[in-house]
Amino acid sequence: MKFLTCLLLFVSLYTHAQETETISWDDATINSKLTLTINKQEFDRIYKKADSIVTPKYEDICGADADSNFQYIYYKGLQYEMDNRIMNFRQLQLSKKTGMFFTYKGKRYDHTSKPEDFKVLFPNATAAISESDDKAYKIIKLLPAEAGEDSEWLFYFKNGYLILIECKFPC
Repeated sequence: MKFLTCLLLFVSLYTHAQETETISWDDATINSKLTLTINKQEFDRIYKKADSIVTPKYEDICGADADSNFQYIYYKGLQYEMDNRIMNFRQLQLSKKTGMFFTYKGKRYDHTSKPEDFKVLFPNATAAISESDDKAYKIIKLLPAEAGEDSEWLFYFKNGYLILIECKFPC
């Protein structure tokens, strides 16, 4: 009886692990050049300079406090958050004009990607695609692979095509 109970528990855990589809921060890149965490000097070496660097109004950002000292770095639809010259990915707006793309496990996702293109790596998340509150977007949601990370990956589709990738951190 104990053997059967252990076997059922193992199968249950294995099945749950197979259903949980995640993205590992360390395995993703932008344009096959930029890692999701990069120092400002390395970014400048690759792209020369940002389109803009914006210091936000910290009081308007949930989770920010009086000691906040980060800036947003923008480059061709790409947004990083920079703190102490270390940049962390936040979002990527995709369009034909910018030519930017997101790569994960050898799969390239750009402005021509459709929800079906996600089925290879994320069949369960693709099957569970949801709509935004205003029904303007279809969204594929994924969790981070890293244990303890409190974020969510959101892939936004409009008119059937990928338009935005966001790594969202709750307040």
